[in-house]
Amino acid sequence: MEIISKVETLRQTLQVYGELTAYELYQHTGIPTDQIGMLLRHNINNDVVGRGWKGKNRSYRLLPEGERKAKKPRTEKDYQNAASVLSETVERLFPDIAAQAVEREKAADYDNAVPLWLQAKGLAALDINIEYCHHRAQFCMAALDRGWSRQGGAA
Repeated sequence: MEIISKVETLRQTLQVYGELTAYELYQHTGIPTDQIGMLLRHNINNDVVGRGWKGKNRSYRLLPEGERKAKKPRTEKDYQNAASVLSETVERLFPDIAAQAVEREKAADYDNAVPLWLQAKGLAALDINIEYCHHRAQFCMAALDRGWSRQGGAA
């Protein structure tokens, strides 16, 4: 027996029965109605599945090849700024996350400081920053082990 995804099951059902509401799709596939729109979202966005109405109910149907929008092929130009934008975003995230970790540590909230230091470690570009974040996370874990946290009632 072939195992197919829920999305493929929905597409095959639409191919066999034509336009169906979420409830009718549920009756044919057993997939809960509240999941159907989410599962078909990618196909809707890519013009494989169309949406409409049957009375007051949302309906779905497979679009014939002629009604589907032609996708324009991506070029190198589409990706030229992606790496620089990503690195700028990461560079801006590191100081923000590290500053949050410092504030949590100053407030003796070591429980919340540890994951922030580890997140900052993952975003750090320089080895010295990676090492610093690692040591701060270790310090916070040691402080938790010693019961220094204000969250636990001691301080």
